[in-house]
Amino acid sequence: MSAVDVDRLAKLPLFGELDSYDLGQLAGWLVDVELHEGEPLMEQGGMPDMLFVLETGTVEVLRDGERVASLGPGQVVGEISLIEPQRRTATVRATSDVRAVALPLEHLDQLEGEMPEIVRKLRWIAGKRHDELDG
Repeated sequence: MSAVDVDRLAKLPLFGELDSYDLGQLAGWLVDVELHEGEPLMEQGGMPDMLFVLETGTVEVLRDGERVASLGPGQVVGEISLIEPQRRTATVRATSDVRAVALPLEHLDQLEGEMPEIVRKLRWIAGKRHDELDG
């Protein structure tokens, strides 16, 4: 894991409206994640520890072994289990090489206190995705 560059964060839709100060602070909380095709990002039923924002590559979302979604650059994954504390609702596996930034669970409260607009977006994304998965 390496440090996350502020310029990379500014290009991601979730963080695009933040100023350079907030981006710098956020960069200190995030970790860099790289996966190869076929590697799992998370497993259904697992305990949540991070949420991810995809920079490059694609992932498939599997629920009970059935593919329910495909996600790509700029999209968030793992937010449901962090925003609504519960076990992972799906398995997510890389369908290509993936680069992402991840917010560890221990920084979620800091994010909410410092940048509540980001957490509001995450709650909205989580609610929408939850409805799609259960709909």
